[in-house]
Amino acid sequence: MPAPNIKSSVFWEYSVSRYTKGDMAPLALLLQDNHKVNVNVLLLICWCLENNVIINLPQLKSVIAASATTEEKLKQHREKRKAASPEKGGEQTAYDALKAQELELERQQQQDIVASFNEQAVTHLGQQASPANIFNASIAAFINAYELRDNNEARQLVSLVVNQLS
Repeated sequence: MPAPNIKSSVFWEYSVSRYTKGDMAPLALLLQDNHKVNVNVLLLICWCLENNVIINLPQLKSVIAASATTEEKLKQHREKRKAASPEKGGEQTAYDALKAQELELERQQQQDIVASFNEQAVTHLGQQASPANIFNASIAAFINAYELRDNNEARQLVSLVVNQLS
């Protein structure tokens, strides 16, 4: 079965819809803030799970490496935005502008992630496989890539994220 390609615009739409559903946003932010997980990579893993795609550890590490430049920019910008929060005395207009800039950086990062993903020879299980009946090795790759194997809290959060997909 041919490896799937994702269009950046389709992945952005998927990410926005998935991120705003249920408890996904707070869970993803806990993984980001407490365990240094890239939320866009987490969303890619969610996409893989929902589309019967397996990305292995070396492939996922390539995707993470492709996002490294924008990840650093995002971290710096995120700190700047948080410091400018109206709750911390900042102006709402400036905060909103920083938030819009951050979303643009997120979109750029997703383009880098998608470009790298599309270069990988990932495994597509096809429609015959039911996501509920199999363990998708993409989860294991994700846990290993972010060194979460011995971190019970992080693994629990990942499990809760996966449960948001059902």
